[in-house]
Amino acid sequence: MLRTGYRPVGMVMGNCVYHVARQGMGQWFKQVGQNVEMSNYTQALYDARELAMERMQAEAISLRAQGVVGAQINERSHGWGSHVIEFFAVGTAVISISDTHEVPAPSLSLLLND
Repeated sequence: MLRTGYRPVGMVMGNCVYHVARQGMGQWFKQVGQNVEMSNYTQALYDARELAMERMQAEAISLRAQGVVGAQINERSHGWGSHVIEFFAVGTAVISISDTHEVPAPSLSLLLND
């Protein structure tokens, strides 16, 4: 990171635990035996992931960071709650060392095992 002109200012994270609404019996009977998307579940996944990333970004903004690198987003379902999903996003907030830095061209590096 230092070679590209950035330095870390802190670790940032965002979390979202979301309850996914169950589909009603009428909807279930209409879809039984069909391979269809459960739109309320898909939308809940998108919303929960987006909220976790927005919260991570808000922490980066509070540190006056210019970006987040090395971000990881993990999804979990919890056994203690049916239809409960959790997204956890974590990364490193970075700022520029100087206004005149240039990002060098990528280079290939290989690790050879003996």
